[in-house]
Amino acid sequence: MDDKKKQIISAALKRFSHFGITKTSMSEIAEDLKLSKANLYYYFPDKFSLIEAIGDMIMDESQQAVDEALHDIEGTLNLLYHMLDIKKAYLLKYHMLILDLHEVNINDERMASLAKRMFNREVGTISKILKKGMENGELVTLDAQVTSELYVSMNRGLAMFCSNMLPNPVMEKEEIVSVINRQRQVAEIMINGIKRKSA
Repeated sequence: MDDKKKQIISAALKRFSHFGITKTSMSEIAEDLKLSKANLYYYFPDKFSLIEAIGDMIMDESQQAVDEALHDIEGTLNLLYHMLDIKKAYLLKYHMLILDLHEVNINDERMASLAKRMFNREVGTISKILKKGMENGELVTLDAQVTSELYVSMNRGLAMFCSNMLPNPVMEKEEIVSVINRQRQVAEIMINGIKRKSA
């Protein structure tokens, strides 16, 4: 990604986090950077392409932290706990942006595509963690992809029904810690179920 795109993403993220997505115009982002609107639209043809770029940047940052942990942290459960800690940090850091994103009226197809990329990225990360556990002899042999999809789906279900039995796509800041703690419990139950039993 070139420097100009990074500058635009950074400025948009700052403005979105402070004023909200719906209350920020592309013109204001261009003004903040002393760019013409035409130049801004050259890089990002609409606001949602900018939102997608921010989502990709956040996913890349968190992926880098997870990849480092794969080399530094031993034990599948410890890795899953670490990943949940990373997720909690990002949910808290970008909470206002996430809340506002749910208020934005976006083409369902584009939003579904972004959500699917995020889901697949998380499944891929969990799959790497499970494969490492199998390679180290810690876990029984299993289908890492299918198990990862189930794990991520369970965790998303916990987040969706965090404080009551009614679906809620957006968590309050106070609920994030509670949900992550419950997801840690799910990780422990799952790993204990697929851990290789020592003789």
